[in-house]
Parts: sequence; structure tokens; C-alpha cells
Amino acid sequence: MEMVRRIGNQLRQMRKEQKLSLDDLADRTGVSKLTLGKIERGETNPSLTVIWRIADGLAIPMSSLFETEKVIQLSRAGEGIYFTDGPWRVEPIFTHSSSGTVDSCRAFLQPHSTYSAEYHPTSVMETATVMEGSVRILVCDKPYELQMYDSIRFRGDSSHSYVNKTDTVAILYITFERYV
Repeated sequence: MEMVRRIGNQLRQMRKEQKLSLDDLADRTGVSKLTLGKIERGETNPSLTVIWRIADGLAIPMSSLFETEKVIQLSRAGEGIYFTDGPWRVEPIFTHSSSGTVDSCRAFLQPHSTYSAEYHPTSVMETATVMEGSVRILVCDKPYELQMYDSIRFRGDSSHSYVNKTDTVAILYITFERYV
């Protein structure tokens, strides 16, 4: 799979640029050396949580792991790389941020389902805008009801969940912005 190879190549290159061994990166990320090696060789498709941990350990935007050499990028829904975690599907929109500090993606939450985030770096603000449908977002157990075009922003390392209680797929636009 092209995405798996791309992530592995980018990971190896960035790790070497930072002069880190696999052991060093494993210590920084909490991801085992064995798993990191498999990712670098393109032998495994890492979960979104593992990708977040790696990006945090390298102090890079998550999208840097998908980077391509294109000057102009076009992102069409459903045609690019994506991750799934149960009822949650995330499509990075652009694999390189001009500022190097913002990741953006489309997220699709299936009807009558919940997605609970497991891990985000402490230095990330998450902004979610509902583009279609409605979603209840729980941030630190406080519910926020969002309708189409409503937005919410919160610290990404806060406990949070997305809940779709409707009969249709909810579509969100989400950005993750690294702050200092």
C-alpha cells in the first residue's frame, strides 16, 4: 500500500535527520522499537494513535509523515489516504502544511456511533466544524451539540469524544494546530 510505504520512508528520513536511533524514538514516543521498525519498512499500517505519538515524539505535524514533493496539491474526498478506527474515518486533506504547524482533515462518523480520541500531543489545539449532519462532542465530559457549520475548539489532549446519534453520516472538518 502506497500510504504505508510513504509513512515508513518519511519516518526513517525524519528520524535520521534528527539523529535518533530506533531506541531513542521508542523512548520519546512510547511506541516499541519493533513496531517503529515495521513501520519504517512498510510492513504495518500504523493506527492514528501511533501516528500521533510518532509526530509528537519528533515534534512535527502529523501531516509531515504523508508529505509528497508536489508544489500544488488537490484533495478530493474519498480519493486520498485515510485512516479508520471503528466508525471513524479520517482523511488528511493536505499532506504538507505551509506553516508546518497545522494539520487538516475530513472526518466521517457513521450513524449511531461514537469515536473517543485516545491520544493527542499536549501542544495541540483541535478545531472541529460540522459540515454535514449534527454531532455531540464531549470535552472533559461536558457535552456540546453542534449542528451544520457550528465549530468548537479545545485542547487536543483533553479527553474528548464525537457522538453521532442520527441516521446519517456526520462529516466534519478538523484542524490540529501545534502551539508553543
